Order: sequence, then C-alpha cells, then structure tokens
Amino acid sequence: MAAPSTLRPALPVELWLQIFRLATISPSTSGLYATKYRPFEPIDFHGFDEATSTKLALVLVCKRWRHWATPLLYEDVLLPRDRNPLNHMLRYEDNDDSTSVPTCMVHRVHLPYTSTTITTPKPIKPVQLLAQCPAVEVLVRTADMFASGNYEFDTDCPPLPALKRLDWWHNNEAARTGGINSLPHVLGQAPNLEYLSIGGELWQSFLYAPPVELPRLTTLRLRRVNAFYVMALARWTCPALSHLVFDAMPIAEIFEPLWAAFGAQARTVELGVSLKFYVHDFLALVLAGCPRLAELNYYVHFTHAPVPSRTQQELHTVGLHALPNSFYVAGSPDFWAHLGQHLGTYTEELFPALQRVKLYGDWSAVREEDEFERLVEPLRKRGCTIECA
Repeated sequence: MAAPSTLRPALPVELWLQIFRLATISPSTSGLYATKYRPFEPIDFHGFDEATSTKLALVLVCKRWRHWATPLLYEDVLLPRDRNPLNHMLRYEDNDDSTSVPTCMVHRVHLPYTSTTITTPKPIKPVQLLAQCPAVEVLVRTADMFASGNYEFDTDCPPLPALKRLDWWHNNEAARTGGINSLPHVLGQAPNLEYLSIGGELWQSFLYAPPVELPRLTTLRLRRVNAFYVMALARWTCPALSHLVFDAMPIAEIFEPLWAAFGAQARTVELGVSLKFYVHDFLALVLAGCPRLAELNYYVHFTHAPVPSRTQQELHTVGLHALPNSFYVAGSPDFWAHLGQHLGTYTEELFPALQRVKLYGDWSAVREEDEFERLVEPLRKRGCTIECA
C-alpha cells in the first residue's frame, strides 16, 4: 500500500510561489518598494525588511524551495564596498553557471556612500555591479553618519532605465565626484523615475548645476532640505509632478520658490510627523501656494490648525491621521479644542468642493464619543462624508 504522502496531490508550482510571496511580506515591505504615492506610507529609509530572515530560511529547506525562493531573496540587496559576496553570486542571463543568480532578480538596491568612496581612478566595484542589474526599480543612497570617506576622483553612473524610485541623501563631499554620487547625474540616467525622496543640505557651489528634467516624476518627498536645495529644485522641469510630501520643515519661508515652480500643479500635499508643523501654520502656506490642491493629508495632533487666506476651490479630500503626541490626551478638553479648530476650518465658504474627511490611524478612543459627533455634524450637514481609511 502506498504511503499516505504519495496519495496527496502535489501543489501546483504557481501556488507554492504565491505562498512564498505572502510569507515574505512584512509590515515594512510596502514602504520599501512603493513607487506610487499612498497617504501616510510608513517609510524607513534606513530600513531592513524583516522578511529577509524568512527568505533565508526558505532557501535552506531543499533544492526545490531554493529554486523557487531565490528570486525573493535577491530582490533586495545591499552593495557594500568590500567583501561583497554578490560579486560572484550575480550573473547575466546568458551565463551557464548554475551556482549564480541572474541579475534581473534584483529590484531594490541599497548603496551607502561608504560603497562609493574613490581613492583611485579605477572603476568602483559596487557601481559596476549595479550596472549589471537592469531591473532595479528602487535605489537607496543613505547618509553614513559615523563613517568617513575620501572622494578624490571623478566617477560615472550606469544607465538606470527601470528605476522608478530614488531615495537620496545628499553628500556634498561625494557629489564633487559626479556620477553615482551626484543627484543630477543619477537623475539624468533614470528617465522613468516616478518617486523621488530627497534629504540633506546643499552647498551653494552646487546651486547652479545643470537643470534636471523628469518627465514622469509624480511624487516628490522632501525629508530635510535647506534653502539652497529648494532653490535648486525650483529650476527643475517636472510636468507630471502632482504629489508633494514634507517630512520636516526647517524654516517655512524657504519653500516659496517651490510654490512658485510647482504649486500650481500640485494636487496632493502631505505633512509628516514634526512638531514644527504645529509651531508654525505651514498649512496656510500650502493652501496659499497650491491653488488647485485636491487632497490634503496631515497628522492632526502635530499640525497647527490652518488659517486660510483664500477660498480653496478644488480641495475635495482631507486626510487626518490620529497619531498622538504628548500634548493631548485623547478625550481631554484640549484634545477636543484642537480637533475642533481643524474641523471648523473646513467651512463651505472656504472649501466649497470638500466631499470627504478620511480618518487614518486609530480613532477608536474618540470615534463614538458625542463630542466627536458634534464636531463633525456641520460637515455632514453640508454633504461631506466622514470615512475610516
């Protein structure tokens, strides 16, 4: 009699692949690979996908599982300067080495600045490896806070035709060498870029670099930039840009050139978790600088209630995130007063097109309270919906 295991039909390969895919999705996966704007997307630019340990476990089970799970293991790689095992692991498709991995499996690359230091005129090995990965969609350049490096020779940047997202932290010393260390040079090699996040303080000497043209860029995320960086950005040509995300605000006035350059085409603006948005009425500047704004998203407890200077004709959606701060205890008088200031701003006279207020995060502590219903009643009476995202 056959063993019980032989009587069970084998699962189709496609089902195994789907199981592996679902097993290797973590809470951080979406933020690491996102190339489109999504409200309040949690993004850790220095992050490590928790699912990597699961991928490592899968490829060690057996040869068949290794074959199936290898594309998942190598979809996200770090390229260190030295002792890089990927130098001999990755290969082109026409290579018959059965122990190596096709470069087309790599979709996200983390390239620290310590990997692109230049002390000799020889090509940089991690950059050569990057050039062999034609399917890279996400490239991350992070600041190395406690590492120093020498940048003594010019370098280059390979074509990045598949790149859709670039997370860039500016390094002035490295940028002098151009190529992979220079944002304008990298952008010039990435014609299909859709999502760009930028951080760092630009030296004045880089202010008048050649203008950048990004025909497909839809989302610009500003993490922490200085006035020179904003002035440089304002010289770019980005006809498809419609989403602006501000993670931080050093000084509100430095963004005036940005409003002049892109405010008229901005359709979505999001503010991050920073109490500087609470200290200063940055929302009023957003509303004044973006006359065609359609969607506004912010952390309500980290943001000053706006005092609009004019009617906002096209704003139809406001997203409020409930992330708490230490100032307001949920349900306290100060909490209700602050929330009431925000909700009371969106009157029919100033926001005639408003259709919905979307609630993000955890509102369960106050959602059923009578005071909450009292605050949203004027919005409901004018036809606005209050939705939980």
